[in-house]
Amino acid sequence: MSIDARFKDALNFRDLGGLKTEDGKAVKPGVFYRGAGLCFFDEKELDCFKQLKIKTIMDLRSASEIEELPDPDIKGAKLIRHSGLIVKGAGDIDWSPKGMARIGGEAFEQLKKIEGYYRLIAFDNTAFKIMMEQIVEDNVPLYFHCATGKDRTGVAAMIILMALGVKKEEIRKDYLLSNTYRQKILEKTLAKVADIAKEHPEINELLTLQDGVREKTFDIVISSIKEKYGNDREYLYKEFALDEETLNGLREKYLI
Repeated sequence: MSIDARFKDALNFRDLGGLKTEDGKAVKPGVFYRGAGLCFFDEKELDCFKQLKIKTIMDLRSASEIEELPDPDIKGAKLIRHSGLIVKGAGDIDWSPKGMARIGGEAFEQLKKIEGYYRLIAFDNTAFKIMMEQIVEDNVPLYFHCATGKDRTGVAAMIILMALGVKKEEIRKDYLLSNTYRQKILEKTLAKVADIAKEHPEINELLTLQDGVREKTFDIVISSIKEKYGNDREYLYKEFALDEETLNGLREKYLI
């Protein structure tokens, strides 16, 4: 897995192929792609995207996000729109730039709310269930995205890779790769508050969540799954009805 030079870094675009599994296999290239909204692709990038022969596009953005910046139609691809946001906990969080540029007690309270939200996002999430159904039904190659391709998309990728038996350190590597793609954006954001951050470093934590990802968020999602279900297999079965036979079938098809 590496940066695809055909797409600008800000699109956070990548093929999950090549990530290693616990049993020494690897995810098959050309099957699972993740990234930002297609609305941000230029004409040349869209032409490259069309060459991938994507069968299913899973748009994890909210209805308001889609209305503001709809994806272009991609001939031959089924477009499924279902928000990856969950209702529980989301309403109490101000995700706006103002809400993510807080300091002091307000910043710590915001971080607490966001971390609580990520403890819940992997459970009872209809969008992720629809996505996994498409994979089981072999409606691939699949491209799944939110707006910037790092948060909802990041958790979606974690679930797919978990189902394929990919090593946790490999899943973590994929999750954190968003910071590499979005490094210039993140650095520019943090530079604007460098003076404030000297006294209030907590603002960097929030702004990293806004324009990048935190390793702590990955750990929160993984630990919440373990706390609730004990192990990946139980989680995949209870949340997505992926029994042993189905998981083995997916791994036979999508691993090399």
